[in-house]
Amino acid sequence: MTTLLPGYILASQGDRMLMGNSVEGRFPFLDPHVAELAGRVPAEHKIHGMDEKHLLKRAFADLVPEQILRRPKQPYRAPDAAAFFAGGTPDWVFDVTSGSALEAAGVFRPELVQRLLEKARRTDGRGLGNTDNMRLVAVLSTQLLHSELLAAPTSSAAPPAPLTVFDTTLGTTSLEPTGRTSA
Repeated sequence: MTTLLPGYILASQGDRMLMGNSVEGRFPFLDPHVAELAGRVPAEHKIHGMDEKHLLKRAFADLVPEQILRRPKQPYRAPDAAAFFAGGTPDWVFDVTSGSALEAAGVFRPELVQRLLEKARRTDGRGLGNTDNMRLVAVLSTQLLHSELLAAPTSSAAPPAPLTVFDTTLGTTSLEPTGRTSA
């Protein structure tokens, strides 16, 4: 509730995505009265063994299909290793994870990355656990950013011309980042 809910789950996975598509989200379990009640429920009623949301499932058992009640929890996350290794690996994956590319970035230990990559190749990325999936995606993301933003040759082209912004409410244009305007 303190670290993931406001800044990540609601902000980037909720409000931004919803409002960006003109949808107003409703989050019934965030109602203050429901949250207060949930905070008072003993832990053994929330998670019964490995059955998460146990009390909620029991409360709505007559409304939710049995197959939904019994299915294992599946996290929502960005594509994992299978997206990069099942059905053909893009060339850039090998480029950014080569020994020289890993050495140049200096972030990861090449021998450990190579072992992780071999494990992903052997299993098409589907045989990795959650931790290895996150590790591999972190390596690929970091190495790709390094390749594209830090190791790429700098362009000698002139920077683009500044944009002219027209404020329809004031009828003015602005060329300066300070907000000063001219008529």
